[in-house]
Amino acid sequence: MKSPDEKAFDRRVQELERRYLPQYIEEVGYIKANWLDPYKERLVRAWVDQHPHFGNVVTSRVEGIHGLLKSHLKKSTLDLFEAWRARKHALLNQLAELQSNQASQQMGIPIELSVSLYSAIRGWVSHEALRKVEEQRKLLLKEHLPICTSAFSRSHGLPCAHTLQALQEQNQPLRLEHFHTHWHLNRHGVHQLLLEPWHRPDRIAAGSSTSRPQSSTQREPSAFEAVQATARPKAQPKCSRCHQIGHTMTSKTCPQRHEELLKPPAPSAQARPLLTTSSSASSLHAGEAPRPTSSGSSEQAESVIDSASCIIVSLDGADNIVPAASSAAPPAQTRIMPTSRYDDPRAIYLRYVAARDAWYKVQPRGSIKTNQQYRRALGLPLRYDKSSYQWCLYWKQMGKRCDTPNGSRDWTKEEMMAYLDWSKAEDDRVKAQVAAEMERSPFSSRKGMHDIWEAAAVDSESQQAIHSGR
Repeated sequence: MKSPDEKAFDRRVQELERRYLPQYIEEVGYIKANWLDPYKERLVRAWVDQHPHFGNVVTSRVEGIHGLLKSHLKKSTLDLFEAWRARKHALLNQLAELQSNQASQQMGIPIELSVSLYSAIRGWVSHEALRKVEEQRKLLLKEHLPICTSAFSRSHGLPCAHTLQALQEQNQPLRLEHFHTHWHLNRHGVHQLLLEPWHRPDRIAAGSSTSRPQSSTQREPSAFEAVQATARPKAQPKCSRCHQIGHTMTSKTCPQRHEELLKPPAPSAQARPLLTTSSSASSLHAGEAPRPTSSGSSEQAESVIDSASCIIVSLDGADNIVPAASSAAPPAQTRIMPTSRYDDPRAIYLRYVAARDAWYKVQPRGSIKTNQQYRRALGLPLRYDKSSYQWCLYWKQMGKRCDTPNGSRDWTKEEMMAYLDWSKAEDDRVKAQVAAEMERSPFSSRKGMHDIWEAAAVDSESQQAIHSGR
């Protein structure tokens, strides 16, 4: 039935006979004698497409109209007058719907049909015809276009893909003469060929570096203003860290880019200053001569806490220690060493750097000493995902920014990785500790959150003592 030409039809008939003869000789003979031979000009596509049918090749539309009339008649016992009035209502409703569709198609155009190819026939040809032509235009996007047989133009009264290809090569739109009168919309007046003017791009808008919305009321710059803007030298950036011109604070050329890493961390409110003096310092009592140190003794004296000032005093090489009064003169050579908690992100990063430097020193000469090699040797992750970095910037973990004596700054990626390494190690340590405790005493009598918080406080103090070297 769908053979495009007579040769294809004869070939398919021979294929039918080869497959079903002689087993189904009666069926094949019936098909040829009663359908193909007498009615092939009315059924096969090769002969049907020789006449204009506008796509109506099935009886479904007739059946649809028959069903529409039956829906208005409702019963078969009507007299002639009632039947005529019911049919009149059906036709009037169908005509009103047709006129409404034509009016809407004259005023609007679908988005897929808004190309310049249909600019001269908008409102004069039905959308159904334009959609069929659009299907032919999409055939041009394929690599191989079949040879033109004019079957589509004869049967549908529409331009085929070869006609559209010639029009696109000449930059010409479709005209009303390309469409059969069957596809024309009923409207008053005479069609006039109105072509859209050639699009001339705006030179100033095309050369503009900034896109401006269409609703903007700002004027376009004049030609001399555009030239002056391009000739005007751009101001160089100024660094907000070292206040030099030519780079920014995040640039690698800034001499103070990582200066805050070399400075000690700021003292916290809970930390107590540690006061140390050399062995040759004056005695803590005014006017008292220093006592000579015993020969060969290299032990350090134990630290004591002054009851008046609560300052931890450490003397190197002293035999005994006398608590200093609050009115005593300050020592000759003193320095304050601020302390921080073991879980402070800055302290964690300093321990990470110290461990890495120690690993660097034991490596053979000439080996690669990088942070990635160090992490690979210790089995640490070489990278973390984005969610892990966002988690460590939470206020309960590291916080958004790092506070330094010179202000605040963003955490570096290496600092965040060191904190994530420490957090994972702490979780593993606590899990192992809990597992050992459960194995030791599975039926523990500890109950309530109070005991849990006390155990956490004891563990925190023990870890602080370990990392402080006490």
